[in-house]
Amino acid sequence: MSTQTGQLERPKPAGRLHERVESLGVPLVWVEPEGAVAPLGECRWLERVVIASQPFAAAVRQAWPALSAGSSEAVPIWPGLWLVPMPTERRRRASSDRFQSRLMAALLTAPEFLDSDQFRLVCSAQQLDAQAARSRVDPAALYTDAEVRRLAHTLVWMQQDSMEIARRNGELQSMSRQLGDSYEELSLLYKLSTGMTVNQPPAQYLTEACRELQEVGGFRWMALQLVDDPDRLHKLTGSVFASGPVGCEGDALRQIGRQLMTQVGDNTGPRIIDDTTTVGIPELPALSRQLLVVPLVREHKFFGVLIGGDKLDDTHISSVDAKLCNSLAIGLTIFLENAMLYEDMQAMFMGTLHALTNSIDAKDSYTHGHSERVALVSRQLARAAGLPEETCERVYISALVHDVGKIGVPEAVLTKPGHLTSEEFALIKMHPEIGAHILRDIRQMQDLIPGVLYHHERWSGGGYPTGVAGEQIPLFGRLICLADSFDAMSSNRTYRQALTLEQVLHEIRRCAGTQFDPVLAELFVKLDFTEFFKMIEHHQSIAAGHAQQRGNTP
Repeated sequence: MSTQTGQLERPKPAGRLHERVESLGVPLVWVEPEGAVAPLGECRWLERVVIASQPFAAAVRQAWPALSAGSSEAVPIWPGLWLVPMPTERRRRASSDRFQSRLMAALLTAPEFLDSDQFRLVCSAQQLDAQAARSRVDPAALYTDAEVRRLAHTLVWMQQDSMEIARRNGELQSMSRQLGDSYEELSLLYKLSTGMTVNQPPAQYLTEACRELQEVGGFRWMALQLVDDPDRLHKLTGSVFASGPVGCEGDALRQIGRQLMTQVGDNTGPRIIDDTTTVGIPELPALSRQLLVVPLVREHKFFGVLIGGDKLDDTHISSVDAKLCNSLAIGLTIFLENAMLYEDMQAMFMGTLHALTNSIDAKDSYTHGHSERVALVSRQLARAAGLPEETCERVYISALVHDVGKIGVPEAVLTKPGHLTSEEFALIKMHPEIGAHILRDIRQMQDLIPGVLYHHERWSGGGYPTGVAGEQIPLFGRLICLADSFDAMSSNRTYRQALTLEQVLHEIRRCAGTQFDPVLAELFVKLDFTEFFKMIEHHQSIAAGHAQQRGNTP
């Protein structure tokens, strides 16, 4: 803004370049086309007198075309007085819609200026005595013609270098911001991809994915709605996962998600909805003004939609947000597909184990379902002991195959009514080692072998096949020993009827510290056996049906 004297209001210093030029004793000024001039920093007395005069402003206005031409040459304003233009960025003036060039320039003075008519004109305009004014000037602050030319080029080069450094710093800052954003996005994708283990609970992973994406993307809330497809998604069918204050309950959000899936259809790309009132879902505008909808599609299979509502900073949802969410959606579809394949594989694996153990138990109608019941109770006891859920599941499988070694025991011995001879009992005692031998070459079942090999050991020693005692017996073996003995006492056998629950628990308390781990025995007697006895009834009814079929067979 110009003052009434044709000068600019004093601007702020121009940073590092100004400091360096000022240290050389070179005065800098801001200049505008209409001749307004203002010192940039501190000026000597002579420069202040010149800048403050109207004649100088008129001369600058006349010299403006040369000053703004972009040359690195010094522009003579008066004899012995030059302005060296130093180009700066174009700036918009507050009082006008047009762009104006505002130049920074070095003001250089030579001795001949002090003898010029223009110097006397300036002094007259400022009501100064020219002779007295001349005596106040420091000769060391004046430049020769040759020095002016050299200094002009040097100053312009310094300014160009300064502008290039500023430009590159700006680019570096912009790149740093982009790298920061990219780092957060890559960190999110890396974290979710490394956490994409198929044996973790899928619901836990999908909930965490929504939370991470909500935070990194800056959304107010994020939700994932899966399609209704029980054959493909099993327990996850129709599920909805959310993070952040959505503003409605699960069933209402699920209904909105289903309507959005209907609208998305077979579209494989993200959709940004700038105004949710145009979507035709009455409940949606109350939850969000803007919406990002990303379909989860892989190989033409539709899994659901990822939904993001409004940005926390009230900015518009952008294509960058859509790209990030789409990248995550691809990862989620891969996870869902793998998780379902894993569940199918697990179901097939467990079905094979159940079929194997049932075929072994079926050799003796009195032990029908024995392995399944031992597995059930062993897992209950493992949970009561505070073991991790993954370990409890491994205990279950180990207990399910704990009698697999009976494949190598003659059926006549297994099904013999009454007591066994010592030779026959010796054959029975071989089944833990046979079972361990069967499993030893299956890498995925190595951790199950201790339960198979040691489930007939005794806490006080003297069990079989090794006779180890106390905590030398592996934990899986101690757990399954209790469950195996419990089922044996609770089931009908050829040589006796099943004991009552009270009798069985009394026997377990009595044998704690001799046959059984005393700590596990104390936990065992507190278990809920409702499911166990339901399973016994079920297995007995199946065994009775088989017996009836055999009786009707001619």
